[in-house]
Amino acid sequence: MTDNRAKLMAYTSSMTEEDRKLVLSLGKQLTLWCFDCNGIQIDDADLLTTQMIKYIEQTNLSVREKCVSKYEPQGITIALILEESHLMVNTWPEHRVMQIELFACTDINQKDLEGIATEMFGAERVYTYRYE
Repeated sequence: MTDNRAKLMAYTSSMTEEDRKLVLSLGKQLTLWCFDCNGIQIDDADLLTTQMIKYIEQTNLSVREKCVSKYEPQGITIALILEESHLMVNTWPEHRVMQIELFACTDINQKDLEGIATEMFGAERVYTYRYE
């Protein structure tokens, strides 16, 4: 089950109003914590990378560079450097947990990113946090 209500990130609420407005003008940030994922799929670097690049391309963002680190015995970190900023993915297959963070200077398609987590990687619980 997905929690589609995005939560306000705490640090922005502790900023001065002027600083908060500046941060908001620089871009939008979304972080998904995904639980009870398919442990095999979130440990597949090619599958994860392909799905994240597909999401980026479908949302009219552009990948400049990619870095994929596969850890032993398990786990992955993916960093996609975008024209518009970045997308990061971290996985802990032994806990069936995946974290996705996207920062962009354009609108972010939250629903599609949550859909990838639930439909492609089997996440049963998704907690979404956004900066605003």
